[in-house]
Amino acid sequence: MKNIYFLFALVFSTGTYSAQKHSIELGKKNKYAEFETVTKKSNNNQPKGITIWSNDFSNSAEWSYNNTSVPFLDWVITTAADTIPVTALNPALFTTVNNGFAFINSDAQGQNGTQDASMTYNGMIDCSAYLNVSLVFENSYRTYLDTRIVRLSNDGGTTWTDFVVTDGTEPTAQNTANPEITSLNVSAVAGGNDSVMIQLNYQGNWGWYWAIDDIKLVETDEYDLKLQNLQWGTDGPFGSRLAYYQVPNNQVAPVNFGGIVQNIGVQNISDALFTANINALYSGQSTPAALASGTLDTIWCTTTFTPTANNAIHTVSFGVGSSQPELDLTNNTQPDIDIEVNDYIYARDKGVIIGGIYNEGQGFEVGPVFDIFNTATLYGIDGVINATAAEGAEVFAKLYYVNPSTGDFDFVDESMPYVITAADLGQKHTFALQTPQALTAGESYLVMMGSYGDGGASNDLVVATSGGAPAQTVFYLDYTNQTWYYTTSQVMVRMNFDQSAGIQSTNEIGFSIQPNPASQEINITLDEGTQGIITIVSIDGSVVFNETIQGGIQQINTHSMDSGIYFISINNSSARKVLIQH
Repeated sequence: MKNIYFLFALVFSTGTYSAQKHSIELGKKNKYAEFETVTKKSNNNQPKGITIWSNDFSNSAEWSYNNTSVPFLDWVITTAADTIPVTALNPALFTTVNNGFAFINSDAQGQNGTQDASMTYNGMIDCSAYLNVSLVFENSYRTYLDTRIVRLSNDGGTTWTDFVVTDGTEPTAQNTANPEITSLNVSAVAGGNDSVMIQLNYQGNWGWYWAIDDIKLVETDEYDLKLQNLQWGTDGPFGSRLAYYQVPNNQVAPVNFGGIVQNIGVQNISDALFTANINALYSGQSTPAALASGTLDTIWCTTTFTPTANNAIHTVSFGVGSSQPELDLTNNTQPDIDIEVNDYIYARDKGVIIGGIYNEGQGFEVGPVFDIFNTATLYGIDGVINATAAEGAEVFAKLYYVNPSTGDFDFVDESMPYVITAADLGQKHTFALQTPQALTAGESYLVMMGSYGDGGASNDLVVATSGGAPAQTVFYLDYTNQTWYYTTSQVMVRMNFDQSAGIQSTNEIGFSIQPNPASQEINITLDEGTQGIITIVSIDGSVVFNETIQGGIQQINTHSMDSGIYFISINNSSARKVLIQH
């Protein structure tokens, strides 16, 4: 049963190191790999312009339908707010949801379904008294290579002009707010015309859905700036501007603040200003930016903020404005963010579990890149386990070096395995590295949390997510095909520089296995001076190796073993998983 879904995410530029070799988007590999469970509520407000026409979808007879979908799939008007197929956007929270909303569900059609469906308002709308017109509506959707278009005609439907909401090229697995308020300047078609028609069109191939309510044509305000979203972060050796919500004292660095600003008013604006403020510590402002009507741009503050190396939480507020008077200021801000300077933890996530990433019980690793600004010793990796993970799953953490010469992720170290208990679900676990690692200033590293899977018997490991991430900065290694992907979900995997994090917390006995996954051989390491009987059992219960080994490194040839999952134990201890792939 499909009940796993993800969040709307910010998308930034491609990373310098990773773009050449690790460029496949996870969502295009597996529609269900990323999910979110917390509803993202809308921060948008309806514009205050004069309403020319409105429709709340309370009367289905006001709309006509046509489609070429296979199998047949029309839009419907429904009052079932819980029909939304994305957990995080269910139920629909439209203003007048109880008297009906328009809905089309591509997800329900299955992998072989294709949709091209339209619904058209039957009447003609008189906008002749208004030269400047915007179409405003509440909607929600999740992206997956699908197209959403609003079409307008002013000649009785002979010709139509497309106003594109999504064109199918957007990063997959992004959710809107619930609801998202969309405003389109349609003056070029509707302004001054007395025979305006409106049509909604959805195209998908096992995409997600589109739900729309409370649609209206309004007179566009003369001046109206909207702070669409935030972009902020620190420039580092990886090449992408990365946002850190928790920064250890030994890694403080300048933070840049920017905003995606849209001019949704009639008039051009020559002096749009973006501001970022931290009470009594920082006041940042962009240079005046010219924004033509209907355009948007990313505007950055001209100065950065560098926290002092003292423990503190810095709350940053944002806004946009100009010298022109605006009737509606409700869309000129975005919610504050908190940047915490602390002793040991380096985190890119927002700190609140929103969703998760998994591989349907198969082996995988996932984690973010971190830039290192000052040489420091890393003792552990913190990973947050989503509550939907399986008790009994064997998990681990790994550290990789981002090689600037090759773009590869070079293995550095890993933790001992750990078996998830009921108490771990929804909680953070600290994985001690087997050897504390000195991380070099001016370099980048990847920290991962993973599992070898249980063959699909359960969810196995589900890594918690919180917020969005720039493309090509959070990576996912799929053990089923040994392919690297990227995700725009920000996983809750962090660096831990606390020396006490190097004290191993594990419910497994002490021996290590390298490499894992393995191909032709594995190396099993026991403490010097110890002895044990090592047993390797295949997933079907057959013993494929059983010998006494001495302390140190024991090399075992796996060439004759079939590809698959094996279990290794010493002296009948609880078994560790190893994946053999030829």
